[in-house]
Order: sequence, then structure tokens, then C-alpha cells
Amino acid sequence: MSTHGDSEHDPHGHQSEDHIAFGKVILVGVFSLLTFVAGVFWSTAILHRDTKRALESTGLAPAPVLGKAEIGIVDQVPFSGDHRLADWRRERAARLNGYGWIDRGQGIAHVPIERAMEAAAAGALPAGAPR
Repeated sequence: MSTHGDSEHDPHGHQSEDHIAFGKVILVGVFSLLTFVAGVFWSTAILHRDTKRALESTGLAPAPVLGKAEIGIVDQVPFSGDHRLADWRRERAARLNGYGWIDRGQGIAHVPIERAMEAAAAGALPAGAPR
């Protein structure tokens, strides 16, 4: 005979609604995990098979992805190996501090920035420059 304090079974011999069948929960979890692992192996096999087919049909090896500075629109350069800013600054400094032609046909050249500023301060401005 059951008493009022017995909450696991009701007076008719049925389990209460709060009882959890841990065996079933564990069984479902294990089955789900095994299904997931099988899916991973299956998809990996499909990937390798299709990659092999593509290589055989084209004869081209896939281009290496790692080591490129940019893949699509995504920058892939490690910070320690990225010298693009330093290279850009060096190129701009060489242009600002050097001589060169802008338009040889019209006789327009560029001079070092320091010399241009000294000439501008002395009043030597090119033709057509605002005063």
C-alpha cells in the first residue's frame, strides 16, 4: 500500500509525471552522437571522392590557399609578416624626397618636398598657382 508521502508512484501503480527515464535519455544521446560521427566520416569521404574526381578531370592541382596575402576580399597576412604599410610609406617618402617626372611632355616634374616648401616660402610659385 502506498502512503501520501510516496511521490514516485500513484495509488494505481503508475509512475508520476516527474520521473525521468535516464536510461532512455542516455540511449538517445549515444545514438545521436554515433549518428553525428557517422555523418562526419561520410561527408569527409564524399569530399575526398569529389576532390579526386575534380583533380582527375582538370589535371590541375588546387591552388595553395595559405600563404597568400589576400583570398577573395579577406586579408590573410599574419601581423608579424605584414610589411605592406612600411613598403607604402617607403615608396611615398621616396616620392616626396626625390626628383621625377609627372608629365615629361609638358615639362612638369616633382622636386623634394623640402625644396618645394623653401621655394614656395621664397615666393617662387609655378605658373597658374593661387597667390
